[in-house]
Amino acid sequence: MTPANPEGDGLLRYLDVLRERVWLIVGCTVLVLAVAVAYVEVASKTYTATAQLGVQAISGSDTVLAGIPGVLHQSGDPTQDVLSGAQFVTTPDVAAQVVKTLHLNVSPTTALGWVSASPIGQSDFVAVQAQTGSASLSERVANAFVAQTIAVTTAQMHQAILAQLPSMQAQLQGTPLADRYGSGAIGTSVQELEQYQHKNNPSLFAGATATLPTGPSSPNKKLTVIAGLIAGLVLGIGIAFAAHAFDPRLRRAEQLRDLLGVPVLARILQERRRRPQPLLPSEISITSQEGYRTLRTMLSVRRGNDSPVYLVTGSGPGEGKSTTAISLAWSLTHTGASVILIEADVRRPTFASIFDLQYLFGIDEVLKGEVPLASALAPVLLDDSGIRVLAARHSGFELSDKLSHGVAVKLLEDAKALADYVVIDSPPLTVVSDALPFAKLADEVIVVVRRGVTRLKALVELDDLLRQNGVRPSGIVVVGDSDSPGAGYYPGYANGKPAEAPARVPSKPRSGWPVREP
Repeated sequence: MTPANPEGDGLLRYLDVLRERVWLIVGCTVLVLAVAVAYVEVASKTYTATAQLGVQAISGSDTVLAGIPGVLHQSGDPTQDVLSGAQFVTTPDVAAQVVKTLHLNVSPTTALGWVSASPIGQSDFVAVQAQTGSASLSERVANAFVAQTIAVTTAQMHQAILAQLPSMQAQLQGTPLADRYGSGAIGTSVQELEQYQHKNNPSLFAGATATLPTGPSSPNKKLTVIAGLIAGLVLGIGIAFAAHAFDPRLRRAEQLRDLLGVPVLARILQERRRRPQPLLPSEISITSQEGYRTLRTMLSVRRGNDSPVYLVTGSGPGEGKSTTAISLAWSLTHTGASVILIEADVRRPTFASIFDLQYLFGIDEVLKGEVPLASALAPVLLDDSGIRVLAARHSGFELSDKLSHGVAVKLLEDAKALADYVVIDSPPLTVVSDALPFAKLADEVIVVVRRGVTRLKALVELDDLLRQNGVRPSGIVVVGDSDSPGAGYYPGYANGKPAEAPARVPSKPRSGWPVREP
């Protein structure tokens, strides 16, 4: 069969996936957030200080300083002029002077790695940023790089002027006095150069000085926490959808109606399991007991023939089918009827241990035809309710080979002659098909699923297997439902869970009670 999509379509499908795995998402978010906080606490702190270097390129028509290194001339593009000024900052010569003036115990290359220079928007200023592990050091380094950029370029300018002046002064001596001074005259140029010898670089100036950082710039605690929160959510959501895609499990009872097209007969609360074996009726909550009574009522309404056979199965281990079979048989005895409980899970038998059976024969001898059914039934008393149990004395593959159609017909005919109801605990048929002959003969086949455990794919495979063999499941029992009807109705129970009270000691089943022979 081609099952309908159990999740629905569109946005609702995705919301369902998120809701079903909300704790996975929360867990991932908390984990990543904790890592982010720990990183903030242990990571090395970096402090950033910013100073400003002003750029004021001289006019291109000024021929006095033409060709003088360290001096910026207008290029016609103000942005390019500021970029050229920024390049003056990050040079080895400037870094060497910074190390010298601040008496730093590092190489110029290391100091140069602390600093970056970039234009500030469309302004005439360059942002000189220094990042170190100390707030005070960052402040001093940023201001020093601005000061030493001006100092180094000024020294380059002075050196170039000093190299040009002698020749220009000699040229001045050979020039007539009337031609020495004036616009563009040699005397005027000499005078201007002599003045620049005592001035700073006219194309650069110090802007705003760096201030002491009030806190580290890296790691930024607020941004890191926000980034951790977002990353955790994204990771959690991604894992949730991946888990849904690769391991889709039953999360909501509503998925079953679209998946199998059969009704939910009962919802059983999640019980605190005391052991990996099936639970006895005395070990489950009052609300769960009532759930099994509801199952009994639903089955009684559906079928009115004499001595019906109920087979309980599932799609995988650990879903609660054996507990359901035992509790169903127990609830049927409360109507005054006689019940036979058959353990058909011969590869993993548990009835002998949980019922503490002391007997000579079991289903082993019945299937082999060595003893009649009546001789192999073990009477068990559960909370003053008597049932007869046909248990497996030994586990083994050879016993499963005896479960043929003819043997199953004979066994069930004998059982129906001895009791009003027959309940069969079947193994997961998708895992082992030993009890399939019983399923074909049963009046009602009940599929047990456990929320958060049952795999949807395995459930579809079970439904396909049953239908291919002419068996239509009668309905579903949902185990582990947190919203079971009646939860919280009984005194001492809130939301179906026992309130704080002394733990109840389960009554141990007693075998060997007298049985009236038919």
